[in-house]
Amino acid sequence: MTTMQQNTSTDQAAPQFKRVLKLRDLVIYGIAFMTPIAPAYIYGYASQLTRGMLPLSYLVAMFAMMFSAYSYGRMAAAFPVSGSTYTYTQRAINPHLGFFAGWAMFMDYVLVPLIVFMIGASYANALVPFIPYWVWVLIIAGVITVINILGMQMAAKTNRILVLFMGVIVAIFVIFCIKAITVEEGASALVSITPFFASDTFAIGAIVSGAAIACFSFLGFDSITTLSEEAVNPKNDIWKAAILSCLIGGIIFIAQAYVAQLVWPDVGSFKSADTALFEVAERAGGALLATLFTVAVIVSTFTAGLTGQASASRLMFSMGRDEVLPKKFFTRLHPKYQTPMYNILLMCGISIVGAIFLPINLVAELMNFGGLTGFMFVNLSVIVYYFFRKKERKIVRYFLLPGFGFLICFYLFINLSHTTLKVGFVWLALGVIYSLVTTKGFKKLPPALAEM
Repeated sequence: MTTMQQNTSTDQAAPQFKRVLKLRDLVIYGIAFMTPIAPAYIYGYASQLTRGMLPLSYLVAMFAMMFSAYSYGRMAAAFPVSGSTYTYTQRAINPHLGFFAGWAMFMDYVLVPLIVFMIGASYANALVPFIPYWVWVLIIAGVITVINILGMQMAAKTNRILVLFMGVIVAIFVIFCIKAITVEEGASALVSITPFFASDTFAIGAIVSGAAIACFSFLGFDSITTLSEEAVNPKNDIWKAAILSCLIGGIIFIAQAYVAQLVWPDVGSFKSADTALFEVAERAGGALLATLFTVAVIVSTFTAGLTGQASASRLMFSMGRDEVLPKKFFTRLHPKYQTPMYNILLMCGISIVGAIFLPINLVAELMNFGGLTGFMFVNLSVIVYYFFRKKERKIVRYFLLPGFGFLICFYLFINLSHTTLKVGFVWLALGVIYSLVTTKGFKKLPPALAEM
């Protein structure tokens, strides 16, 4: 029996998900994870860091992410199973390195629902202050967890409704900004190169650092690949969904940053960098638009929380199925809904504790560490698997494109803050220690991987 047949047999012997997700569902899932209103989380700090040229940093980040989206698509076509970064690195390069990649990406997926619980609870508490912050955390966590246990069909329907709502709010925000610009300065002011290049303040280092921060908004397109076993046609739809969600999300982010910059050119004059985009909304459309924007941010916590929790639980399922995590616990599916209920409940508990006790700025920075690490591994996986192992000498498709993706992600990675890099490497060190113990110094493979 060939290695691929053995892998397939192993996959088929394990618990199986229901295949219910079409291309539209997958694209919406990716956009929901990223959230159309994601610039609200970073706009103030990032616009100041880039000296008013955040749209350019978003363009650079989107360009970088498109390479990685392509690589995720290629690997999803080769291995249409859940597990994403973990599975691709494990099967393309090395099982031990696969665990290392999964461990890095696991941090990203764990932190997504955690940070959205924080943000959602904070804004909900500001809107309804008589309900304490911690109660809002429990409410948001409870709703998200129940929907995810009920299955991907329920989550997909919920995401479609919520993404549509956020899309409408973003469109209203852009329209009000355009109206404010034309009223104050005329229609000609709508076309400006300044948000992309201001010669008197331009600095390449600032743009690159801004792009590293802007990657925060794109974290999510990769999560689509964790749903390969729930996609109706994974080989054709997963790669399309990854690229489409990245492209559509990037256009939405750039549009918001562009009009916001024109409405409020002096990025150093915000009352609070944390609420900068809400100040822009208030200037463009008054208290009503600012309130709508606040509601949209709260809604975004549900979409990102649903998808983040679902992705993390599927990653743990794959690692449990391969027995790099305890199999009995992490592969347990709900008898009726066929969802990894223990993983979902575990994610819920971690997110609640983290949302109550951890600082939001550290959580946001660490997400980029895990995401960029995972992207680098997947780009390398394409080169190793297709170009070297399968000897498909298509230099552009299987060497240059993923190679550029790796180099761009690496450059953004080394421009993360020193604190982020230190904490991130501590997390990776813990993964190495765990792997050393469970594999007896990398000499032993889990049974599911022993014949790979």
